[in-house]
Amino acid sequence: MSPIGDVLVGEGASLREVLERITRSGKQIALVVDGAGRLLGLLTDGDLRKAILRGVSLDAGASEAMNRDPVVAAAGLGTTEALGLMRARAIRHLPLLDGNRTVVDLLRLEDLLAPPPPLRCRAVIMAGGEGRRLRPLTESTPKPLLSVGGKPLIEILIERLRQSGIAEVLIAVHHKSGMIRERLGDGTRLGVRIEYAEEPRPLGTMGALPLLRERLDHAFFVVNADILTRCDFRAMWEFHRSQGGAAMTVGVSVHQVDIPYGEFTLSGDRVVRVEEKPRKEFPVNAGIYLIEPSVIDLIPAGQYFDATDLIRLLIDAGKPVAAHLIREYWLDVGRHHDLEKANRDMAAGLLD
Repeated sequence: MSPIGDVLVGEGASLREVLERITRSGKQIALVVDGAGRLLGLLTDGDLRKAILRGVSLDAGASEAMNRDPVVAAAGLGTTEALGLMRARAIRHLPLLDGNRTVVDLLRLEDLLAPPPPLRCRAVIMAGGEGRRLRPLTESTPKPLLSVGGKPLIEILIERLRQSGIAEVLIAVHHKSGMIRERLGDGTRLGVRIEYAEEPRPLGTMGALPLLRERLDHAFFVVNADILTRCDFRAMWEFHRSQGGAAMTVGVSVHQVDIPYGEFTLSGDRVVRVEEKPRKEFPVNAGIYLIEPSVIDLIPAGQYFDATDLIRLLIDAGKPVAAHLIREYWLDVGRHHDLEKANRDMAAGLLD
């Protein structure tokens, strides 16, 4: 969260005071708030210039020139969502408010577009699967190299990780691994450093981690290679660090199911409630995880071991497993219709 005190002015402030505040902060904006810090409106330097050209005195109140209905968003908005909103509305500033409309942060476009500081975090991409549900496409091309919008799935994922500040990527490979190595190389072309681990046999979504134990000395991401997402990896990293000892954080997406019938709630043989064609929401595994290095020691070496196996093991051992809700776009490209949807969504700009 960035400091916001330098852009706040009281509701009784004059335009002269607003101008002084904008000049001192260098942020080209002032937020007008009431005594409780609730947003009343805002003025940009452009608003000030327009007011002066209209003949409004600098001694007039800020309320005479401020925008009383600015674009705002809820506190906790992810970087990707914020950028999308700001670009769609052609704005450079976005106040974030809590449930009482109290200003808690101010996002600026130039800050969001600046290269993020590096995260002290590596990402492991699990790219060894055979992609059987996508045959015959995967008979000649490994699933991570299937194209979405003219670019391989795994390259889209790596670019997303790099944009979040992750510069070191480890890739577990098996099926047609030579093609993946040849395409990605050492990662220089993609702005990251890539190393590989060769699975001697399919080891599941977590079974390759013991092969990488010596290269993982801090909490690290594990991501399935067939995920197409705008996940804010930095936000997930910060969430994991805030959990106070979580052994693992699981990325969770909300899956919606429309029931095409009237749903009854029964008590014995009596109907006590009916809901016509309800929409149900279920939290599902998004195939994105943050894991502490010590957890690797619990994974049996050389054995097939999935993420669900690891989650059950940790829960049974009383080790905390946190859940981070991924609000951004997410799609598991596991079947032919998923791949078709991925291409449609890319063409529609849903991943921009």
